[in-house]
Amino acid sequence: MTTAETGGKRAPGRPRSRAAEEAILKAALDLFLDHGVEGASIERIARRAGVGKTTIYRRWSSKEELLAQAMGRVRENAERDMGVTDFRDFAALPLGPTLRRMMEQGAELMASDENRKLLARLIGSVQSHPRLMAIYWETYLRPRREAFGMLLDRAQARGELPASADTAMLQDMMGGAMLHRLLIDPAPPTAEDLRDYLARLLRQLGLAEPAEG
Repeated sequence: MTTAETGGKRAPGRPRSRAAEEAILKAALDLFLDHGVEGASIERIARRAGVGKTTIYRRWSSKEELLAQAMGRVRENAERDMGVTDFRDFAALPLGPTLRRMMEQGAELMASDENRKLLARLIGSVQSHPRLMAIYWETYLRPRREAFGMLLDRAQARGELPASADTAMLQDMMGGAMLHRLLIDPAPPTAEDLRDYLARLLRQLGLAEPAEG
């Protein structure tokens, strides 16, 4: 099959191509976690993944794009483990059960050493490598924030949240509280600690009690 026959795109499903991409993404993430943005050079990523630098540049135009996708893959895998095939489906779900599922299934991931290390690396690179955060925000964070915002807005329209609640501010407060618990508090939380913290956080923010559905 020619390129023209596939609409100008490479035919999907090539095992070797998929294996190379996964190896590159894993190498990029590992180097970023261990050495930060500076230590995750294209040359080092290629060497660790066992590919040539041209293989990387055929897929990603910059190191920042590659690192953003590597971080995004962690989020996508977590969503898949939670049974979420499309994060945009959140917008149509009932608030209580959705928050409960996020709390019960997401706490283990959020409390993991890898996730805490990833958050620390990402936040630490905001000033020195703003383009990385810009790409990650546009590609992964903002679409999910918008979907979760729609979930809150629809819950508010159904009367599950106070009419006066600022749903965008609620998201900011939830995110800030989680970052504080995960990164600032010197005692790393266990998954059970985080579930309890999330339940108390949701009550304080005036969100529907997860256990009540």
